[in-house]
Amino acid sequence: MMMLLLSWSWITPEWLYNYIKEGKGKAIIVDVRTPQEHAMGYIPGTHILIPHNQLAQRIAELKADPEKDTIIVYCRSGNRSTYAARILEAKGFKHVLNLKGGFRAWRAMGLPSERPKPEGKKNPNIQ
Repeated sequence: MMMLLLSWSWITPEWLYNYIKEGKGKAIIVDVRTPQEHAMGYIPGTHILIPHNQLAQRIAELKADPEKDTIIVYCRSGNRSTYAARILEAKGFKHVLNLKGGFRAWRAMGLPSERPKPEGKKNPNIQ
């Protein structure tokens, strides 16, 4: 029997909401959905949008230390963010958190979301 050990963990929408609300954390929150999905709404505090299928090539954009920094990934339902967490794990990131149920679970709980600003009024949090 083979056992798979993961260096990333699941978090709940409640945990992430409280983490963001308390404002004490320094984690980098990454939306790994498509730009079209992101445009329909994202979790407040999201730092960067990198679609899951581009993450391996764009990992330097995280500007993170794989040994020290915490990365939180989310997608629509948790499937693509699991893929993203595995990529980060393979690239040596030691502190990766994956939002269980993704943005869908976040919205189902009635938690707040934001929408990108209209063209010309760029959101300073999203690269």
